Amino acid sequence: MPGYNDAEMLVLLGALVGVTLVARCFFLVLPQRWQPRGALERALRAAPLAALVAITLPEILRTSLLADAHAPLQWLADPRLLSALVLSAVWAATRQGVLALLAGSGSYLLLLAWVAR
Repeated sequence: MPGYNDAEMLVLLGALVGVTLVARCFFLVLPQRWQPRGALERALRAAPLAALVAITLPEILRTSLLADAHAPLQWLADPRLLSALVLSAVWAATRQGVLALLAGSGSYLLLLAWVAR
């Protein structure tokens, strides 16, 4: 498969940037009466965290829980899964996405340092 030349790559990159900007700023340019309300507004607030979970959870499950059926408790040594559980618990308790991400990231770094000892 041939690669892209420089002009094609710039056009492709520009198109990706344009689509991302339009998608992220779409609700900022809508009139007030067309702004999302209720359940849609709450869903849009949780969308970034949901996307992050959707990207990382399959990899965590594939490499820790489902990797070795002969060692069922091996997942306890995986800092990614435990920090994902911490993130989920903080999210369930507080409904604060930034706090949940900070708790998950902090617990991941602490568990990674502890496992590396």
